[in-house]
Amino acid sequence: MNPMPLSAMSRRTLLAATLGAAAAGALGACAPRGGSAPAPAGEGDGSLTFWHYYGGGATAPLEKLLARYSEESGVQVTPRLIPFGDFNRTLLQAATAAGLPDIALVNAFDTALFAQSEMITDVSSRVNTWGQSDQYFSGPWATTQVGGATYAVPHVADTYSLWINNELLPDAGVETWSDVERAAGSVAKDGVSGLAFSGIEGVEGSTAFILRFLAAGGDIRKLDSEAGLAALESLRGMVESGAVSEGVLTWIEDDVTTQFQNGTAAMMINSASYLSGLREAGVDLRVAPMPADREQVSFLSAENLTITRDSGNPDAAWELITWLQRPEVMNEYLPERNKLPVRSDTAEDPQWSDPTIRVFVDQLDVAWAPDEETAPASAEIFTAAQGALQAALSGSSSPADALARAQATVDKALA
Repeated sequence: MNPMPLSAMSRRTLLAATLGAAAAGALGACAPRGGSAPAPAGEGDGSLTFWHYYGGGATAPLEKLLARYSEESGVQVTPRLIPFGDFNRTLLQAATAAGLPDIALVNAFDTALFAQSEMITDVSSRVNTWGQSDQYFSGPWATTQVGGATYAVPHVADTYSLWINNELLPDAGVETWSDVERAAGSVAKDGVSGLAFSGIEGVEGSTAFILRFLAAGGDIRKLDSEAGLAALESLRGMVESGAVSEGVLTWIEDDVTTQFQNGTAAMMINSASYLSGLREAGVDLRVAPMPADREQVSFLSAENLTITRDSGNPDAAWELITWLQRPEVMNEYLPERNKLPVRSDTAEDPQWSDPTIRVFVDQLDVAWAPDEETAPASAEIFTAAQGALQAALSGSSSPADALARAQATVDKALA
């Protein structure tokens, strides 16, 4: 899961506090903590501003694509990279001074927050005229919907699957979580764990629990439920049996991948982002859909393209967004990013017919994302879920008590 900013406080609370402080003039001296100086929003002069948080190796592919559009269209696009941890805060601060960019590339789970705060615009009429919404996989497209209207267009996506080391588990069938528990237990010995996942403190460490919880039929509003108990008892049981290392509580997803690559984990839960690296390392692997219990579900990680309320060039911004959605454009860009297509027509390209990649693509229609009610509080909910996982797996609390404490946090976040 992509980490989310602002996990220490409710993002709704931050929004109210930020906008309220601005109204009182308290933000006049505030400046973003990272990134270059803000470029002014376009003012109808044939230029566009584009804010994003793609750092590291993700910066160059996106900004190269935007430069290509500038050259082909004659519309100057000025990108601004803002560190991920500062991105939402910077947008909120910019909103108080009518300084938002023309286009903001946002975390899909934050789309509802920005729509409800009227920082981004309703593009429903544009989408209806465009007539291409039916090309999108249902998981990514659902994140653009708020109050029955469309506020964004999906950009790229990722899903989670079960990775299996063929040398360690050549014949294991893992269609259900019971299958996973048996397979993990069968191979766990001599320094090898059966299953690895990220359980580190914070949002990132909640993904495996949420996947197990959703598979048990859970509703993210009710962690303290039969599904929550089933999920925690399943994961805790694998730790107690030695099938899962308690080290998962300290691992980020990169660490999990290292365990899998080194052969010290027979299976892992992780996203498609690691496929090219593991293939280059020569790991003999296969990928299966996330196992089922009552439900078969994956987890969505995605970004959306939005037009902000301060855009001076909304028509030009929409032209750029639709250009970015062209299958021929995305099929050149996506492999550089190790990301998945959000459109079914893009996914018809031969490069997506690779059986391993196809597992991830096919899960886009069953990839879960928080709805518009829970999305603005998702960071708080996910952090509470990880806290329950931490307490139960470390043995500091029973699963029932851990879930009761997590539920109190969820109730407060959704109040």
